[in-house]
Amino acid sequence: MMRKIKFFFSFLLLLIFFEGCLYNKADQQYPSTRNCDTSNVRYSVEIKMILDANCKSCHNGSSSISGINLYDYTTISGLALDEQFTYGTLLSAIMHVGGAPAMPQNAAMLQDCDINKIAAWVHEGAPNN
Repeated sequence: MMRKIKFFFSFLLLLIFFEGCLYNKADQQYPSTRNCDTSNVRYSVEIKMILDANCKSCHNGSSSISGINLYDYTTISGLALDEQFTYGTLLSAIMHVGGAPAMPQNAAMLQDCDINKIAAWVHEGAPNN
């Protein structure tokens, strides 16, 4: 009888411990895009930062493998607004749809929030703000 009680309390403690670990870190375990603010996306802040972090190691001025240099606004806005691919070259590439080569090449897709910010900026006409 005593053995069953010890087992029960051990099981209960383990259950409480694991429940607490998962519950307290739910936002880290299951991230959400609800905190992704796309209402005032600016090229000079959000878009440039996303491209710097994810694209410019390959698409730079000195050793651009593809010939696409993502260091100046004119090139980036041209890729964002062109109609060569379904959603423009920039969005088609980062969303992995619409016919453009999927980017970043041989890497995971960008975070949903980053894609949403770029899409919001493109839908606003890709302003130089």
